[in-house]
Amino acid sequence: MLNVLIVEDDVQISIYLANKINTKNVRCVGILNEGTNVYQKIKEIKPDVVILDLKLPDKNGLEILEEIEVDKKIKAKIFIYSGAVEEMSLAIKYKCVDRFFSKLTPVEEITRELERIVEEISNKNTEEKIIEILFRLGFTYSLKGTKLINDCILYSIIKKEDNVKNIYNEIAKAKGENMNTIKSDINTAINNMWKYTNKERTRRILRLGECDKPSSKNVIAMVKYYVGN
Repeated sequence: MLNVLIVEDDVQISIYLANKINTKNVRCVGILNEGTNVYQKIKEIKPDVVILDLKLPDKNGLEILEEIEVDKKIKAKIFIYSGAVEEMSLAIKYKCVDRFFSKLTPVEEITRELERIVEEISNKNTEEKIIEILFRLGFTYSLKGTKLINDCILYSIIKKEDNVKNIYNEIAKAKGENMNTIKSDINTAINNMWKYTNKERTRRILRLGECDKPSSKNVIAMVKYYVGN
């Protein structure tokens, strides 16, 4: 779930934004209509994203950005949502700002960006799980083939593709390489893993028989299974 804090002085706009961005993956965790307590609120609730107007009562958005910029503990992405052209040009210098939206921007565009972040975080978490399982199996991550099999598993999960040939083909296109080269590098990584791994443990993880050896299809399918469970 992506948590969003809305900072907007117009009450009607802030409520409209909150209603529009709330989905099964995104939720508004707070609304502030003035700038005084924004920095403290961010530290308190730790939102993933702050949608920030720049013209606010008591303390403006630029002052808030100044506070956020120097606090390295704040990890929130800042979406500027403002009609103040001059202030927006001044906000460009702040590294904490992730996106700029005019008040004329359809809210659906902001929602799409929030969903994109959700997908990005989900893919990152999935990749971390894949890497953890590959390490447990005994893969050496310095080998090119290990990184490629990681890409294949991630692609298989995201695209719901189980045909290994199709997966290789898409990874080859993305990498600008020949599909046979991709296959060869992956097989090298699997053979290296099998040479040095605890074979009893690896057979158990990959659900192999006593005489079976791991294949790329088997590794992709089983790691995908463990990530999803």
